[in-house]
Amino acid sequence: MSHRTPDHGAPYPGLDPTKVTSQPALRTSSGAIWLVASTVFTAVCLIPLIGIIVTDGAAAIVALIAVVVLLCLLAAMFIIRFQAEPGPRRLRWLAACMLAMAVVALTAMVICVAIVWGSVPR
Repeated sequence: MSHRTPDHGAPYPGLDPTKVTSQPALRTSSGAIWLVASTVFTAVCLIPLIGIIVTDGAAAIVALIAVVVLLCLLAAMFIIRFQAEPGPRRLRWLAACMLAMAVVALTAMVICVAIVWGSVPR
């Protein structure tokens, strides 16, 4: 007995619905969900980063740069969503921007923690 994925009801017959690149968020979405998720993600990331900036410690400049980059990436997502032609290409760009936001936020937080940790007397 062979294992086969049925195509009935699939918006793109012939595509494997279990593959990441075949998911509706990267094929048929309007892109609004990417904007909502990215805005929430940015808001959550800004909380600790702004806290680091307010303390005015050694890590404040790294946090400030991260905030600027995150806000620029979020603005780029809005521009892409409303200016690019609908379709998979636009959705892939939105996904790439959100992935870049995650990389920037994680990298900045690791650097900030390393800076603060290095200044702690032992």
